[in-house]
Amino acid sequence: MSEPTTSSSSRFWLIILIVLAVFGGLFLLGYMPRHNREKARDSEASQNAAAAPTVTVVAAQAAPDTTTLTLPADTRSNRETFVFARANGYIKSWSADIGQKVKAGQVLAEVTTPELDQQIAEARATLGLARTSYNRLAGIGLPGAISKQELDAAQAQYAAQRAGVQQLLAQQAFRRVTAPFSGIVTQRNVEVGSLVNSSNTPGSHLYKLEQTDKLRAYVQVPQNFAPAIKPGLTADFLVPEFPGRVFAGRVVREAGALDANTRTLLTEVEVPNARGELRPGSYAQVRFHLPRTSPGVLIPANALVPGGTDVRVATVQDGKVHYQTITPGRDFGSQLEVAQGLKGGELLVLNPAENLTEGQAVQTRAYKPAPKPAGPPPAKPRLNDPDAPRVSSPALLK
Repeated sequence: MSEPTTSSSSRFWLIILIVLAVFGGLFLLGYMPRHNREKARDSEASQNAAAAPTVTVVAAQAAPDTTTLTLPADTRSNRETFVFARANGYIKSWSADIGQKVKAGQVLAEVTTPELDQQIAEARATLGLARTSYNRLAGIGLPGAISKQELDAAQAQYAAQRAGVQQLLAQQAFRRVTAPFSGIVTQRNVEVGSLVNSSNTPGSHLYKLEQTDKLRAYVQVPQNFAPAIKPGLTADFLVPEFPGRVFAGRVVREAGALDANTRTLLTEVEVPNARGELRPGSYAQVRFHLPRTSPGVLIPANALVPGGTDVRVATVQDGKVHYQTITPGRDFGSQLEVAQGLKGGELLVLNPAENLTEGQAVQTRAYKPAPKPAGPPPAKPRLNDPDAPRVSSPALLK
């Protein structure tokens, strides 16, 4: 009976060994490829860690010698004035209307002055009496009949009355309202029978006269561009009514001091308008081509190193990282002007990572702009758009 028991036990252990061998083989078949892959991945990671990181770089560009500055302008006539009545009365007639060109001295309106005429008549009568009295006293030949003082007083009275008459006659001459200079009538506030007086209060003027053969464009130039504004500097005058057309202008004067509230320099630009195409009071823009007083360098805004107390950029020199402190100038949004610290041509790291260290070896990759997404083309901006903000245009990075 013992032999069957031994045989059964041997078979049991044999089955156990076979099962263990099968499971061991299956384990090895699944584990070894995975182990090899992890080993290869770790080796590749070690190699990548030991290799120099790749950074995207772009070259800093030297700013151009000139910059374009476009600003809104307040357009006025070369000469303009309000014409007021100089005598009290009523409008008898008028002969000039809006849009009419007039010559210097041309009669614009005539005023009837009944009260002034009455004053002149009374003054002349008083003058006649004073003249008669003086002549009577001067004709007395009897010595001692009149004193020298009485004769002088009569003479002074006669002179005063004569001066009063001359003054009233001079005032009567203003019954004819004339143009002070050649120009065009832009406002008329008179009608036949209207009551007028010699007041110059706002709104009491009879006409407004403007000279439009030249226009004056007043521009508020920001402080950082003010040093480049000089008399004689040429400028482009732009109006929405003539898209794509440029009218030549010239700086004739500037205020010489900045406005304390806006920190801007009032600048006057003269624009010839012999053909009368431009209208005073219309919206316009003036485009300056300003020489740079201190040419700088233009860099992308995302080249700045984030954080820290100093403004820095990361440059690549001989394959190694070098941090350079800069002095920023004007901010153009996507671009930044550098006043000091760069000369132009340096390779700048875009979006520098925080783990880059001074002197670290890196590989460089030139920046390539992202392709524009497919779709309909964007609408073109309106030329000389009145709602467009003032623009300063540096050289754009390519």
